[in-house]
Amino acid sequence: MNSISNINYLPIPIVIIDLQSDEALSNLAFNEAFGFSVANLKALNKRLAQAIVPEYPLENNGYNTINNQNNEFVSVIIASNITDHHKAILSLQIIEPDFKFFFKNKSCVKLFSNIPLGIIIKHLDTDETLFVSDYLISKIEYSFEEIAKNPWRVFTYKEDIALQETMMNKKLKNGMNAVFFDKRIISKSGKIFWFSEYIRTFEHLGEQYQIIALRDVSNEKEIETELQRSKQIVEDAERLKSAFLDNMPHEIRTPLHAITGFTSLLADPDLSNEERIEYVKFIQDSSNDILNLMDNIIEIAKLETNQIKPKREKCYVNSIIDKAYSDIVAKQNILEKEHLEVKAFKDNPDPMFTVVSDPERIHQILSHLLNNALKFTEIGSIEFGYQVANNNQIDFFVKDTGIGISPEERKIIFKKFGKSGNINTNKNRGSGLGLTLSKKLIELLNGQINLESEKGKGSTFTFRIPIDNEQKITITRPSVSGDINWKSKTILIVEDTDSNYFFIEAFLERTHANLIWAHNGFEAISMFNENKVDLILMDIMMPEMDGYEATKQIREINSTVPIIAQTALALPDDEEKCYESGCNYVLVKPISSEDLIATVKRFLP
Repeated sequence: MNSISNINYLPIPIVIIDLQSDEALSNLAFNEAFGFSVANLKALNKRLAQAIVPEYPLENNGYNTINNQNNEFVSVIIASNITDHHKAILSLQIIEPDFKFFFKNKSCVKLFSNIPLGIIIKHLDTDETLFVSDYLISKIEYSFEEIAKNPWRVFTYKEDIALQETMMNKKLKNGMNAVFFDKRIISKSGKIFWFSEYIRTFEHLGEQYQIIALRDVSNEKEIETELQRSKQIVEDAERLKSAFLDNMPHEIRTPLHAITGFTSLLADPDLSNEERIEYVKFIQDSSNDILNLMDNIIEIAKLETNQIKPKREKCYVNSIIDKAYSDIVAKQNILEKEHLEVKAFKDNPDPMFTVVSDPERIHQILSHLLNNALKFTEIGSIEFGYQVANNNQIDFFVKDTGIGISPEERKIIFKKFGKSGNINTNKNRGSGLGLTLSKKLIELLNGQINLESEKGKGSTFTFRIPIDNEQKITITRPSVSGDINWKSKTILIVEDTDSNYFFIEAFLERTHANLIWAHNGFEAISMFNENKVDLILMDIMMPEMDGYEATKQIREINSTVPIIAQTALALPDDEEKCYESGCNYVLVKPISSEDLIATVKRFLP
């Protein structure tokens, strides 16, 4: 077939076939375009059959789609012509692909739909959407028709529309072919996805097309947001902790200075009785300041580790208000702020008005809020009280005419160690834990706290908590007023420190109880076996045998005798360990005489 040399120079792929022998020859253009040459018709048909897209079978004189040597889809014109009885010429002319035709090809659509990317291809001249990948349709839950007929911004999260338009305007203004940015898209069901969006415009055969490729980056954004949040929390905590530690030496040294100073003055034999009483009061107040600071830190630690459970007891609400009023008036005298007017409001004047909640925590919250109000108020008044709301809720409030709180300060005052104002000023003394503790206690009671304030015009703190009217209650702190006669009762005091025993002895002196003293756990077990004991006050940290083990062994002997733990350990889990060992109640040192007697009275008839 000598004619092959004549067609080698033609730029059109051509194959000449001898119909009798099936011999076939291809020219250079064919070999280069399809990557193979043919020697016979059978080989040609096999090769073409492998290349032809199944959905578009080979047709004579037709418009067909096949794979070229680079495994790319191309469109070809195939024409055949029988020149004589023995020969036929097959001409295959490669033409540039038509995108509209391309995306009507099911194999092409399948190829793109299997890619885990959202893909949209649009014909910009006609504003026709040619293709939307199945992946994107399944992700955002809109159909091809819904995506095709709406502008792309319709599906964009409202706050990201401006970003999208800015980027597209920048692309047009600067003549850019592509832009790349992150944005959110809202699915049909309302779910929000973060996508990394790539938009590219290109020209083909004189027509303008646009491809939008989207990669789901929701998980990456969530991780990034969480990392940023964690970073901010750590930075805030470090800043507030630094402020706390900078201020703490002052907070501890000031009351310690008063304690050591007035203690030395008490040794003066020439002191009058009035002076001695005044100095003792200063020592007590300063000691309470340190104890309150330590108690607040420990209390927050317990709350943060879920070591405190709310109680459900009968609350004499007006008694709580009266106690808070007495406390704040007493503090007025200490801080020399008697000129401030303090007013208490009771929505229900009945002294026996009760609700079921946690009276200890309510009083604690009011105390913190009132102390803050007194600290930051120089002129005017402080008002506090409660109002019964609907739906079994009660609102407590503390209102002052003090310095007020700015919007910036409101962001930190409920955070640990956060304080309003300059921490170095004398007016703002304090650890910055009171409001943090108040908020956590209110949340413990399933309530919420609100603040209204204006700089220079005072503040109003309001907290609402749910209440119950159930009548099945347990009173944890009975009245200690009047005479108590426990002459027939024996109380075993287990305490290794002499001074602590003598304190307890002095507290219980007026009850006429019979007291016996064990210095450690071994003695406690022995004395319990030798005496008819009605109640045990058990110290926890002791030499030889601690209170935990002593309690366990006594419980093996007697399961009903009341055992009250008295411990200086007040960290999370300490109380739980006391109860697990068999104690009925836990008192945290230092213990006041009122708390001690009220607690003992719970267990002794």
